[in-house]
Amino acid sequence: MANQIDPTLNTVLGYIVDVLLALSIAGSFFTVLTFMLFPKLRTYPIRLILYLCMSIFLAQLFFYISFEAYDSIMCIPSALLLHYFFLADFVWTFCVAFNFYQMIVKRNRDAESFEKYYHMASWGLPLIFVIFISAFKKYINRGYFCYMENQLPIFLGFFVPGLLVVCANAVIFFFIAREIHDTLKNAPRSDKKEKSKEFRVYFSIFVSIGLSWIFGFIMTFFNDGVTDAIFLVLFSITTPLQGFLIFISYCLNDKVLSNYARLFGRVIPFCRRWEHLGSSTHISSTTGSNTGSSNSSRSDRSDRSDMSSSTNSISMTPIK
Repeated sequence: MANQIDPTLNTVLGYIVDVLLALSIAGSFFTVLTFMLFPKLRTYPIRLILYLCMSIFLAQLFFYISFEAYDSIMCIPSALLLHYFFLADFVWTFCVAFNFYQMIVKRNRDAESFEKYYHMASWGLPLIFVIFISAFKKYINRGYFCYMENQLPIFLGFFVPGLLVVCANAVIFFFIAREIHDTLKNAPRSDKKEKSKEFRVYFSIFVSIGLSWIFGFIMTFFNDGVTDAIFLVLFSITTPLQGFLIFISYCLNDKVLSNYARLFGRVIPFCRRWEHLGSSTHISSTTGSNTGSSNSSRSDRSDRSDMSSSTNSISMTPIK
C-alpha cells in the first residue's frame, strides 16, 4: 500500500502530522492541567476525559521520543511505552464511550460505579499485551524509529485490538446519537437552541471516543492509490488532533474560563472582570408549557431534562 501513495504526499503529510501532534500534546496537557487545578470542575465524566488525555499525552509524547531515541539505550523502553499508552488510549476511548451510553441511553444514575473497572481494563489490558510481546523480544530499532517488528506483532498487538475498539465505539456512538436526536427532535420552538448544543455534544463525543481512527483502519483495506490516499489524508489530519480537539470541547467554555480568571486575578487584577462568566450561565432543564399539559407531555419534558443534564455534564458547554 505504501508504494501506491505519492511520496510527495507522504512528505507533506509528515510535516502536517508533526504540527498537529504538537497541538494535540499541548491540548491534552492543558486539559489535564485544567481539571487538576480546578477540582470542582472534575465531575465523574470529566475524570474519565482526564485519564484519556493522560494516555493521549503520553502516547503521542513517546511517539516523538521513539524517533529521537532510535540510537540510544532508550530505544526499546520508548517502543514499549509507545505501544502501552496507545493501547491505553484505545481502551480509555471505549470506557468513555460506554460511559456515555450508560448516562445518555440507559439513563444510569449509578454509572460512576463502573470507574474501578475502567481503570483495571485501561491500565491492565495494555500491560498484558506489552509483557507478552516483550517476552518474545519483538520491540526493535526499525531504523530511525523504535517500535514492534513488522507483520504479526503489529497485527495482533495493535491492529486487531484497535480495530475492535473503534468498531465497538462506532456502534455505541450510533445508539447515543439516535437517543439524543430522538429525545430532542420534538422539542418546542423555544427549545430549538438545543440544536446547536446537540451538535456540540455529537462533536465532543466523536473526538473523545477516537472515531477518527476509523479512517486509518479503513485505509488498510484499500490498495488502489486513490482511495487509500483519501483516507490517509483524513486520518493524518483528524487523529493527531485528538488531544487538541478534546481541549476545545471541554476547556473552552465559560465555566473553565471563569476559573482561570479567578486564578490569574490573584496576581493580575485585570483578569477578575471575567470571573462572572461561569456564574452567568444558566442551564435550563425544562421548557415552560401550558399548565394543562398531558402526562405524556410532562414525561417528554422529563426526558429532555435528563438529557440536558447528561449532555451538559459531558460537554461542559453551557447553554446561554
